[in-house]
Amino acid sequence: MVTCEFCSSRFGDRKCYFCQKQVCTSCMTDDRTRCKKCYIDKRKLGLKATIKKNKIIVGFVAFVWFYAVFPGPLIPGLHQGYYVVFVIAAIVCMIPLCLMMFFWSRNPPASDV
Repeated sequence: MVTCEFCSSRFGDRKCYFCQKQVCTSCMTDDRTRCKKCYIDKRKLGLKATIKKNKIIVGFVAFVWFYAVFPGPLIPGLHQGYYVVFVIAAIVCMIPLCLMMFFWSRNPPASDV
């Protein structure tokens, strides 16, 4: 059993999404994403922490950019419109992914623990 870092009870079975401290269910908010201290302080994730928590999405965005933009210079004789179309497509694919990361940093998904 892990102790809660706020009230020192032995039921610290959850982890705060923002400060990463072990907390019990009575020290968490109703949505079980953050501790009451982070809720009161209105703590938000920074850019570095958001990228760290969303490694898979950042990797997918890098893959989309690599797949959509990189092959163009390697294929000789392509029309000039190729570059414009695929850069626009890569940007359009990135917009929802960046919005997901932004809104997840403000309102994280519920904890599974």
